[in-house]
Amino acid sequence: MKKIYDRPIVMEYVKRYGISRFFDTRDLPFFLIRYEKGETIVHPTEHTRYLQFVVEGTVGIYSIRRDGSQFPIASSDEFMMLGDVEFVNQSLPALFAEAKSDTAAVALSLDENKPVLDRDLAFLHYTLRSLVKKIELSTMNEAEFISLEDKLLHYIQYCCHDGLLVHIGKASENLHCSRRQLQRVLRKLTEQGILEKTSKGVYRLLPTQ
Repeated sequence: MKKIYDRPIVMEYVKRYGISRFFDTRDLPFFLIRYEKGETIVHPTEHTRYLQFVVEGTVGIYSIRRDGSQFPIASSDEFMMLGDVEFVNQSLPALFAEAKSDTAAVALSLDENKPVLDRDLAFLHYTLRSLVKKIELSTMNEAEFISLEDKLLHYIQYCCHDGLLVHIGKASENLHCSRRQLQRVLRKLTEQGILEKTSKGVYRLLPTQ
């Protein structure tokens, strides 16, 4: 883990990903953290010190069952926030996150900024959306589905932005199936008129009649 405080570099990421729009508070002391592949970003036995917005790389998110075993929740190369659960409950993390590739995150110290964030309405609203998405992913993976088709449709409807699946590889990891299995199901649902293939590797959930 390497922390970078160079203001122009940090603010370039803040501007590029529109991070300021998630806050009413201005001039927050953001900095950048870089992780190497395999490094733990959030660990269930360590208090989370930072709120982090992942801006580069792929992150795997896992939950811990009561028996201590790990259960994969999601693997994503999309922009996401980490530390939201810990911000709300102020306890040890319920999930942990690992860098699956070299990763960069725009960070904010929770210890120093929590009093301000507790009063920041825009941030609190964004935190709610972030938590809901994690709950949806966790619920989907723990639920008992009759078939992969049902699980896929639930994933597209509740976990994909605008009901659009754009990453087959990521979806196969999140659904815990092979890429070939997923492609077979996508083809079947497309032939049935449930999904529409809009471009290579991109599928849209069609409205029900």
